[in-house]
Amino acid sequence: MPYFGIWTKQASDNNCKLKANDIRKMGNIETVKKMYELFATKDNNAIRQIFDESIKWNQMKGFPGGGQHVGADAVFEKVFGGFRQNWTNWKATITRYIDSGDGVFVIGFYEGTFNATGKYMKSEFACEYKVKDGKITEFNQYTDTFLIGQAMGLTKE
Repeated sequence: MPYFGIWTKQASDNNCKLKANDIRKMGNIETVKKMYELFATKDNNAIRQIFDESIKWNQMKGFPGGGQHVGADAVFEKVFGGFRQNWTNWKATITRYIDSGDGVFVIGFYEGTFNATGKYMKSEFACEYKVKDGKITEFNQYTDTFLIGQAMGLTKE
């Protein structure tokens, strides 16, 4: 099962070169799978090529980096940046991809240990990716933020 970890370090430009024609030829599921492959290789430059210039990233409120972030820079800084600093072994494991016509639903689970509390969590998710011309234009996340809050020490036990 594919998974991805979150990081902020830029990978070498030589890791994966994507050409505009290659991106446009990919189907929706191929595009989203490619994004997860690029996460695994830490190729942030290639991920940026798959993201639409004005990508809308809608992270659930109550989830780290929650809220809407527009543009790849905002996504990398405000969403992905905190995971590497605050979580050990954070990853998303994908169990299913579902083509929705104009995008893809991804089903799976998040897991990791929050550094400040030492608490491990595992939470199922469904995420929606909107794709146009081989580029991800929108991300919408659905997950149990209570479990993540528990690991972060934000809830009463």
